[in-house]
Amino acid sequence: MSSLKIGKKIKGKRRERELTQEELANMLGVSKAAVSKWENDESFPDITMLPQIARLFHITMDELFDYTLEYKPMVIVNEYQFGFALDDVDRRILDHGTVKLCEICKYSRLVGENMEDVWGVRVQFVSTEENFPYILQKYIKPGALIDGISVRLADGKAVMDDKPNKHFVCSEKVWEYNIKDRKYLCQMLKELREMGLSDEDDV
Repeated sequence: MSSLKIGKKIKGKRRERELTQEELANMLGVSKAAVSKWENDESFPDITMLPQIARLFHITMDELFDYTLEYKPMVIVNEYQFGFALDDVDRRILDHGTVKLCEICKYSRLVGENMEDVWGVRVQFVSTEENFPYILQKYIKPGALIDGISVRLADGKAVMDDKPNKHFVCSEKVWEYNIKDRKYLCQMLKELREMGLSDEDDV
């Protein structure tokens, strides 16, 4: 009739108290037949009677319904979003996520010792693989610098915390920081200039 286990709970508690169906019926002001139907799941007690039954057996309403709250730890997933030119990576990186956008455009890249504008295929790439920036590092070509962001999601909703959400990747190193951390940003920009990967004051 239903997946509710009220009848089974009432029967078990009645036996614990060593009560007959008739004795329980008299205590609740109902017929013995009514108690029998409850215990055999042929009917349920009137909803107004449930608190009285719970008090009689010294249990909570949740226990009467045989309800237990299942604890499910919150699972947080990092969704990484990177934009890069295909000429700057080994194509095998495409096996680690999904291309959301692909376009032919002009972008700046290091040619020799100078930054030059070139035409090429650029993609917007999304991955939820753990530590994706370090996976990307294995496939990025020397001299290339790729930046991206990450969004921490729990049950599809963004989680706002102090974890890294901005990422810069080159073949030599990965930088990860929270965009609110200006001190780390300044240190990273200094390193990028020293490595010849940027001549800008900001990224």
